[in-house]
Amino acid sequence: MNSTDFEYLRRGAKVLSTPLLRFYYKDSRLPSTRSRIGLSISKKAGNSVQRNVIKRFLRENFRNSDWVGTGEDILIVASPRLKALFKEKRDVKTELKKSWLKAMERRSSK
Repeated sequence: MNSTDFEYLRRGAKVLSTPLLRFYYKDSRLPSTRSRIGLSISKKAGNSVQRNVIKRFLRENFRNSDWVGTGEDILIVASPRLKALFKEKRDVKTELKKSWLKAMERRSSK
């Protein structure tokens, strides 16, 4: 995804928000049934190692989700609150999984 795609997603997209993640999604501009994912993770969310852990986790969950074949573009914005979870030595992946599942549950109910 490039910057034009990110701007396209931010305007007029459906939004799902959880405490740690915000999902923007709408039909892709490209003629494809395969969905694309974009990730936005600020430096406020942690150092590069922590941000990469978050990105790997989100990509893996996306690959295993029902979202892959919908033909939508999805932008996931991670909250800076994630940095506090790393500092508290909490299981960040467990917290991200809860947010991911909550978003999928809300999306299914709409």
